[in-house]
Amino acid sequence: MESLEIVQSVDELVSLALEGKWQLAFEKFYSPDIEKTDLDGIPVLGKEQNLLNGHAFVAKISNVRDFSCVGKIVKGNRSFIVWSFDFDVDGSPFKVVETAIQDWENNQIVKERFFA
Repeated sequence: MESLEIVQSVDELVSLALEGKWQLAFEKFYSPDIEKTDLDGIPVLGKEQNLLNGHAFVAKISNVRDFSCVGKIVKGNRSFIVWSFDFDVDGSPFKVVETAIQDWENNQIVKERFFA
């Protein structure tokens, strides 16, 4: 996969997420065999389980003060997206700047790790 294709896919993924269409972005750009590791450091395998986790997390969010993309880099088949979040999760503040590191194959993310 060419870097230019990944740049275009990352731009679309970010746009969809910022429009609140994270599930559409996930369906379009994530491999069925995705290995995703959130800030807790626990890898979750497979698109279906990751979608369930995503729905559970989104259901806990309220009082969104910031949800933005503050940077993007693509190098080879790897992308880096820097996100800024400030909202409440189950009524408690959640404020973080985190980086998603994504490995791409065939225009889909096969591995994603988050670091803050």
